Amino acid sequence: MHNNSLILKEQFWTFLTCLENLNEPMPLKQFLDLSEIDENLFTDAVSFLQNLNYFVEVSELAGRNYIHPVKADQMISMQLTFKEWLAFQAHFPKMQEEQGTAHHEVLSLKLCEVENEYSGHDLFKAIDDEEKRFQLLENLDLKHKDFLRKTEEAMSREFCLNIQLHDKRIIDFFPRKAVFLEGELCLVGEDCNDRCLIYFNILEIKKINVDIDTNYCPNFSSIEINDFISAVRAITGQEERLVLKIISSESVDLRPAYQFLGNPYVTTNLNGDLIWAASVEPCDELFEWILSIKDHVEILDPSSLKKKYLEYCEAKLEYLEDDYKKAG
Repeated sequence: MHNNSLILKEQFWTFLTCLENLNEPMPLKQFLDLSEIDENLFTDAVSFLQNLNYFVEVSELAGRNYIHPVKADQMISMQLTFKEWLAFQAHFPKMQEEQGTAHHEVLSLKLCEVENEYSGHDLFKAIDDEEKRFQLLENLDLKHKDFLRKTEEAMSREFCLNIQLHDKRIIDFFPRKAVFLEGELCLVGEDCNDRCLIYFNILEIKKINVDIDTNYCPNFSSIEINDFISAVRAITGQEERLVLKIISSESVDLRPAYQFLGNPYVTTNLNGDLIWAASVEPCDELFEWILSIKDHVEILDPSSLKKKYLEYCEAKLEYLEDDYKKAG
């Protein structure tokens, strides 16, 4: 693209914006003044658009030239299948190379509208969720990664699990959540025989199979599941109320993987700051999540958890420094 191309001139895109916003004929001079477009650029733009079969209508009335709104048949319509929309989203990072140009801003605004309309098909949210899962799975051995994968498959398809524990117990289990309790990844769900809520550490599992034949009707609501997890934490004394000030709400994901957030709450203080709070269990995985969003949040309370977080960061930094020295 030549450096003198109209496509690279911000005035050209301003002209198109004003033209698309035109609802009734307007004196051409008034239009040029409002859009701050000079006559030479207007002439070049009209000629350029004519080559694209996009015709700008100008007519004379009572000795004055009037510019007319764009006809409805000049609209461009494009329909995408789900596959095509995912492929289109995959190209978005490449488009960032044009950031700062007028044509990028025009397209970016339109794509934001479409993304909001189809937020359930957000490719990058799904990728981010996957990356969080992979980070957690790196801390599990191959066998327990498979156990977690089967559990998530069963939860998504509402299947039961047949689980054999190391202590020889065999449980017909309907999984509801995978969360950290007492610093360990645990499965929370219903005993299919007693129809009561139970939980156990994923490391207690010796063998696990997905049961596609048993048709189990859940006995507890999601609220009751959350109350159960909160009660377990209350018994163990592991729960604390984390309060964060959100510095950049657009860049932070307040959904840490496999962390149970008890009674999450969002409000604003007298200064207009966004304040987020939830009951959490302090553990390394929680601190890793806070570390991943550290540039966008500030821990306000409790001071005890803030101290534990700083100690975790110091220990991690010391470990990385030792590892670096050994590599050197």
